[in-house]
Amino acid sequence: MDVNTFWDLVESTRTTSPCDRAELLTERLAQLSLDEVREFQLRLDEVRAPLDTVATVALAKLIGPGFLSDDTLWYFHAWLIGLGREAHRLAVHDPDALADLPEFRTLAAQDERFVPDWEELDYCAAGAWEELTGEEDGLEEALLADGHESPLNAGPVGELWTAEQTTARLPGLTALFAR
Repeated sequence: MDVNTFWDLVESTRTTSPCDRAELLTERLAQLSLDEVREFQLRLDEVRAPLDTVATVALAKLIGPGFLSDDTLWYFHAWLIGLGREAHRLAVHDPDALADLPEFRTLAAQDERFVPDWEELDYCAAGAWEELTGEEDGLEEALLADGHESPLNAGPVGELWTAEQTTARLPGLTALFAR
C-alpha cells in the first residue's frame, strides 16, 4: 500500500460520525489482504513520525491549555492524521496555517478547551488483522518479525517552546485560541 492509498482510506471515512469512523476504517481494512493491512500500519507509523515535533506540542497546548500527557499528544497526532493529507502537510510544514481550517475554528469557538484525539485510529489495522486471522496480537507479531516495532507514544525531540516562542512562531493559532 502506498501513501496515497493510505490517505484515501483515512479520508474516505471523514464524513462518518466520529463514533463510527474507526469501525468503518477497520471494516474497509478487513476487506484487504494481510499484506495491505500490514502496509497500512507501516504508513500510519510513517505519517505520524513527522508530527512528533515541539511545534505540535505547542499547538496542542494552545488548543487545550494545561497538562499535556504523552498519551494525549499521541492521540492528538492521530486526530491530525484523521483531518487528512492536507492538514497533515500543514501540521508538518506550516502549522500556523492550520488556523484557517474549519476544524480549528470550531475548536477555538468552544467554551471548554480540550485536545482533540482519535485514539481508535491506532487500533484499526490490528482489529482488521484479527478479523482476518483470529489472532489478537497477530499484526504486532508480524511487524516485529519483519523488524518493525510500531512506536507507542509521542517523543518530540528538542526543547519545548516558551509562550513567547509559540506566539512568534504560531501567531495565527495563538490569536485564534487566545482567551
